Amino acid sequence: MVNIKETTTKLIQNLSKRFPSIDIQEKINKKKWNYLIHDVKTSEKQIQKSFLISNIPPEGILINKPGIYSFENNINWYPSDSITCILIQSDNVILDFNNFSLNCINPLNLQTEGICISNSKNNIIKNGDISLMGLRGIRIENCTNILIKNIIIDGLTVVDISSFIVPSGIFSYQNLNIKISDCTIKNIKVKTDSMAGIQFTETINSFIENCLLENFINLDGACTGIGHLLCEGSIIKNCITNNFQSFFNGNIKTQGHTCIGYIPVFSINLEFENCSASNIFGCCDDAHGFSLFLCFGNLNVKNCSVENVQDGVGTEIGAKATGIEIYATDVCVSNCKVNNIIAINPQDKQATGFSCALETNVKIIDCKASNVLVIDEFGNKNSSLGYGTGFGWAPDPRPEFAIPATNVLYENCEANFCDVGFDTWYHINSTWKNIYSNNCGIALFNWNDSQRTLSCSPCSECNPPITVTLTNVALGNKFENVHVKY
Repeated sequence: MVNIKETTTKLIQNLSKRFPSIDIQEKINKKKWNYLIHDVKTSEKQIQKSFLISNIPPEGILINKPGIYSFENNINWYPSDSITCILIQSDNVILDFNNFSLNCINPLNLQTEGICISNSKNNIIKNGDISLMGLRGIRIENCTNILIKNIIIDGLTVVDISSFIVPSGIFSYQNLNIKISDCTIKNIKVKTDSMAGIQFTETINSFIENCLLENFINLDGACTGIGHLLCEGSIIKNCITNNFQSFFNGNIKTQGHTCIGYIPVFSINLEFENCSASNIFGCCDDAHGFSLFLCFGNLNVKNCSVENVQDGVGTEIGAKATGIEIYATDVCVSNCKVNNIIAINPQDKQATGFSCALETNVKIIDCKASNVLVIDEFGNKNSSLGYGTGFGWAPDPRPEFAIPATNVLYENCEANFCDVGFDTWYHINSTWKNIYSNNCGIALFNWNDSQRTLSCSPCSECNPPITVTLTNVALGNKFENVHVKY
């Protein structure tokens, strides 16, 4: 049996070796990752004796023996506290909603949870709707071999910027072999430090397929779709993230207000295939389709697309916008397309289709970036604001992240209608091979002695704010078959 805690400890140790300039444990502590496992009450429940479920009392029910349990009808649940509605603490349970719904009637804005599967194995939840829970739709903890299939989670309602909690449609913590298939998570509107559609934490061997996540709003914090934290071995396939927006309304206690479709952090051995992110709208912090952040070891992103990412929406000053961002090692991004990536007055002076930083052994192959622009709040271009770059470095003013991109290969890649096609700034020992720049203002940016001044505000994870001027350290780069068309 895999020891999840032991595996996580080894993962943190390996991360520290891979990124020696970054104190990984300090980052975990500083960001208060433990708030991701915020619990709700599960005790004093009515034991479910029948395999047919027609109503649920305010205190919720406990399923503590194996069997096939089925809903007989739609159920309106009137919670008595911030508690779990259905707690499963038995192996070999199938809970079939029979296409009925579980509706939380919650006028007091309690931090409720639809289903918790705890300390068990070989369980299935399928075929139904969970609507308007406060904190989570489904939580899985300390389990093995769990399948969530054909479930719709419609709406979360929590309002809390003081407790460092992360509402999530589906949340997995310290599990092995978890599969999420054919699920929809939609219409989430919360006001909290961060939120996620599907959040996996300390989970080994997971599979997410054919899932739709859409219409997410965080009124004062980060807004993310599918997240992995301290995970090993995950496949994310045929998933859609669409129409996310983060806002800033004065909450500077949280760690930023990013808006991101897919965000693995401190994780290893991940694969994204045939996934898309579209209509990602950030405010004064980063906005990305994909962000691979401090990950390493066999990361693959293939046949994925990003459409319409905008940063600085509603605030007139953003941080940066990116289609696919890589702060990682041992990565291959192939056959991916990004289009319409826009940053409004970015503090990092850049929008990027594909960006890299602080990594070695990264390959970006057969990828295309189109319509990547930097503008002011009126839609005008000005070089003093920065550039929309098809392929380039991932800027960050914080010293621990302002590290060159090393040993990156850009091969058979194409930039169309960008401010800059390809930017070699802050790259070392990297290669551009068979690249195409079409109708870009600058085809290839290669100014070795230039400087760039970046800044970061409290809304964008820097409190107090900082400003830093960096001098280009590009060195040892190679170019082969560069094609330019104006």
